[in-house]
Amino acid sequence: MVTIKNWFQLMRWKNLLFLAYIVTTIFYGVVTPYLSQYNLTLSNDIVLYLLLMGSTVFIAAGGYIINDYFDTKIDEINRPTKVIVGRYVTRAQAGLAFQILLGLGVLCGLSIALLLRDITIGLIYIVISGILWFYSSSYKRQLLIGNVMIALCGFMTPFMIGYVVNTQLISTYSPYIYATPIITDIYLWTAGFGLFSFLFTLLREIVKDIDDIQGDREMECHTLPIVWGIGTTKIVLMVLSIVILLLTGYFAFFLIPFATDTITWKYFVFGIAIPMLILIFWIGKADKRSQWQQISQFIKFIMLIGCSYALIVGYLFYLNGLTA
Repeated sequence: MVTIKNWFQLMRWKNLLFLAYIVTTIFYGVVTPYLSQYNLTLSNDIVLYLLLMGSTVFIAAGGYIINDYFDTKIDEINRPTKVIVGRYVTRAQAGLAFQILLGLGVLCGLSIALLLRDITIGLIYIVISGILWFYSSSYKRQLLIGNVMIALCGFMTPFMIGYVVNTQLISTYSPYIYATPIITDIYLWTAGFGLFSFLFTLLREIVKDIDDIQGDREMECHTLPIVWGIGTTKIVLMVLSIVILLLTGYFAFFLIPFATDTITWKYFVFGIAIPMLILIFWIGKADKRSQWQQISQFIKFIMLIGCSYALIVGYLFYLNGLTA
């Protein structure tokens, strides 16, 4: 008999909490404190926040369910003790839950579009929902395409906050808002966090492909470790990790307005740089499935640390407001 615990496991409740954390920290840790420097507030800010939260969490939950729906045979090989669809939840129940959750997520996105009178917002959420469907049903099994599609969804989570907020600001304060750096700065902040999310999501998806190689090979998937081999894939992972490290360092020391602030560079060194060097070392040494699972969890930890910088940003904006 299906239980609430089964549903929470199927929807990856820990990942959903992480997504909710990202939306909250960027909305209230970056955007709101930044606007307060200009004595600006968002009308309907709580409504926008809740709708952004709902669209992100509901669509992601539906995406996790449909992914397990299509991956049942692969999961029976890779992680037989964690299979839920077909064992605790019937395929019909999983399909219905996917439709309901995806519908709720798209409804939240369409509500934002209606509230702000911007049809593009609604179309974006519909496209994201389509990406998750096609990823699970087909593209996940193709070389790199599925990895990039999921990474793109990771980028859109922070970026959509900036897009929605800027749409609201333009509607309220146009044309005066264009005489300020506000629109550009909000896009830079949210796109910066989005790029961080994109790269780390891509990195973790490739690591998961190595972890799942046995089941993927049985189902004739064409993932990176199957097509190029684990040795070459490890080189790709290490190069990508170095790129992430260099890009993050560039942002921390040259693009972020607080580049001279000791909190920022200490946060980068101890929160990102040292863990990334450890990660590169682990990737080079890994030769067991258990090690790749640990690496996958460690990447999530670094992502959490990186996204938590939004709280530091809010604090620094607050200090900047006091000294302005």
